[in-house]
Amino acid sequence: MCGRFTLRAAPQEVAKHFSLFDVPTFSPRYNIGPGQVVGAIRAKALEAPQAVAISDDMKLQPDGGEPSSPSVTPPREWAWFRWGLIPHWSSDPSIANRLINARAETVSSKPAFRSAARYRRCLIPADGFYEWKSEGRRKQPFFIRLRGDKLFAMAGLWDRWHTPTGEVVETCTILTVQPNRVLAELHNRMPLILPPEAYSVWLDPSVTQFEALQDWLKPYPEEEMELVPVSTYVNAIHNEGARCIQPVAGFEASSGEG
Repeated sequence: MCGRFTLRAAPQEVAKHFSLFDVPTFSPRYNIGPGQVVGAIRAKALEAPQAVAISDDMKLQPDGGEPSSPSVTPPREWAWFRWGLIPHWSSDPSIANRLINARAETVSSKPAFRSAARYRRCLIPADGFYEWKSEGRRKQPFFIRLRGDKLFAMAGLWDRWHTPTGEVVETCTILTVQPNRVLAELHNRMPLILPPEAYSVWLDPSVTQFEALQDWLKPYPEEEMELVPVSTYVNAIHNEGARCIQPVAGFEASSGEG
């Protein structure tokens, strides 16, 4: 699963990485948790959007190849969402507490996610996330990041819900997949991390058949990730700052190499 993550990169770096026209405004965050407001990238709504199904021979391949049928890349925008999805049809907003994550393998068939999987996908920028490993009676928190401490995108879905009084609330969930070998030591799920070459097709509103994205639904390569044991300071969701990711004394980061 993914229950906490960080976004410490500068707004300018995020804008460049995700090809945003406008630079978003935010401060570094070291302990982002469910129920909080998170930033994400989605396709910018056009005045007359037209959604069409995509066939197998139009799919963007995992090696970065372009679709055989030309398409116009939709512009992207930064948006704020509350973490924990409330489906647009739901009458109970507390459902968000149970929908902070969604299994990528089943979102196209689950009522809570299938509409968003087709029409409302997003990229959630991050530069690390946390997981806990049971060690006897205690749980040791680990900070997981890409080698080089690089910015990355977690695959997400979003939805728009209306309160009984008409207020619009936009929420999101983070997709998860089976873990790679290194992450499997900590948990049986990990966030779906997409490579940059998948960003355009993931956000493309014309791709309405989620099955066309199946090639991307896989664990991120273990050799490109590293785990850093950190203190239990991060356990409290209200704790913030660089102390959250400070390595525990005497430990070194481990990775999938070797």
